[in-house]
Amino acid sequence: MKFEHYNTRNGSEIDIPIPTSYRDCLELLKSDYFRIFGRVDSLGVIWLKSFRDRALKHLFWLRFASYRGCFYPICKLRHEHYKLKYDCRVHAGSKIGYGLYLGHAMSMCVSIRCIIGNNVNLSQMSNIGTNEGNQAIIGNNVYIGPMTCLIEGVHIGENSLIGAGSIVTKDVYSNSTVVGNPGRVIGENKHPEYIQNRWLIKR
Repeated sequence: MKFEHYNTRNGSEIDIPIPTSYRDCLELLKSDYFRIFGRVDSLGVIWLKSFRDRALKHLFWLRFASYRGCFYPICKLRHEHYKLKYDCRVHAGSKIGYGLYLGHAMSMCVSIRCIIGNNVNLSQMSNIGTNEGNQAIIGNNVYIGPMTCLIEGVHIGENSLIGAGSIVTKDVYSNSTVVGNPGRVIGENKHPEYIQNRWLIKR
């Protein structure tokens, strides 16, 4: 596994894992699985459980399609199938950290240019987009609620919470709770428990 380092305008630092083998893809998938079930299982068990869990099914093919190895065409095809089937447009080419949690894995759209940190929750009907190519950067341990919009290149600091229905047009400092349209900070993040089963990053 190799890592790319990013600094946000609000002082957060993020190390994004970039898989260089299918073993790395499996490690990323296990981190996602841990976020859902709180334990680590074998590839076979994860694959079987993906038939019953829509989010896990999407994450399974998302992670394996993120590495361009010999199975890339198959993995990419399966990922595209479920991306369209569930309207869960999280791209395999995106830079995504360990432990991605997809709430209900439906009706969400994330720009391929977006950088998503480690242990991030994305909820249904969330939209992280750009018309001008400015990438949004989401720090570690961030909860993004349902029906949330992040506009253009906003930076979300680590350990923050974006409330349901918020439209965020400005950077968010770490450890903040943001609500409303336009999004405004109403205080510190009082619900760190929303990020459950955090994956411990070892380097």
